[in-house]
Amino acid sequence: MAFWIRINPAGCVEGSVYPSALDSDPAEAAHKEFIPRAADRRRETAEGYQHERVNGDEWDRRARPCLTGSCRHRLAPQARDNHVA
Repeated sequence: MAFWIRINPAGCVEGSVYPSALDSDPAEAAHKEFIPRAADRRRETAEGYQHERVNGDEWDRRARPCLTGSCRHRLAPQARDNHVA
C-alpha cells in the first residue's frame, strides 16, 4: 500500500492521502489535495513543505508518530524547554 505524506519544514508529517484519492499521481497532485489554492501551494513550497510518496512500512515509521502526536518533532520543543543549563 502506498501513501502521499505532507511534510512541514520542520520534518513533521502533517497529513497523508491514498494515491487513489488523487486525479493524478505526482507530488503536485498530492499538494493540491491538501492545499487547493495555487498561491498557497507556491508559498508553502517556498517555505519548505514537501510531499512524498511512501510505502506502508515507511508510513508507519515516519507518518504514524507525527499524526499521533508522539514524534520527535513535537517532543523536541518540550524537551528543550525543560532542559536546565
